[in-house]
Amino acid sequence: MRWWFRARKGHTLLPLALAVFAIALFAVQDTTVLLPSITGSPRVALSLFVPVPLLALLMAMLESRLPAAEVSGTRSMTRLDNTLVTVVMVAAVLCSVVIAALQGTAAATTGGRNALFLTGLMLLGRAWAGQAAVMFPVGWLVTVAVVGFRGNVPRPWTVIALPADSAFAAAASLVVFAIGLAAQIRSSRKTA
Repeated sequence: MRWWFRARKGHTLLPLALAVFAIALFAVQDTTVLLPSITGSPRVALSLFVPVPLLALLMAMLESRLPAAEVSGTRSMTRLDNTLVTVVMVAAVLCSVVIAALQGTAAATTGGRNALFLTGLMLLGRAWAGQAAVMFPVGWLVTVAVVGFRGNVPRPWTVIALPADSAFAAAASLVVFAIGLAAQIRSSRKTA
């Protein structure tokens, strides 16, 4: 297991990913920006974009492989990869909750929820596109910014733009994350 963690560059990329996520979320959690959109100019929370570096570094860890050793090995790397993804997401959710408690606002909790949803999208895309799937969450973010608002009210399908107390957004994030993990099981050894 130690060689697997080193092959995935977890010893360097994992602390970096979580530090960047936490610092960015702490810095921008209540900041909104006006973005151009087809439906007007909505005020979009800058925290929507905070999970992107976390996802990029997570994809870098998943794609740091030793293909020959992993294909011929007897131990399931898929289970270890899914454990890694789950641990990173649990840490992201915990970071979000801690930051929300420190700053006294629930807005930061959306960072962890959104990271779950966007990671699920990325893992689903990884089954088809491999490492290029890191752009799937970015595409979702752009789509949300361009057509996901009616005035300043987010549409329900956006999930990531919904308020922190939205039960639908929390449930959708968990479902998409679980489906992404299932897709990871099916495609992990095929992507090298």
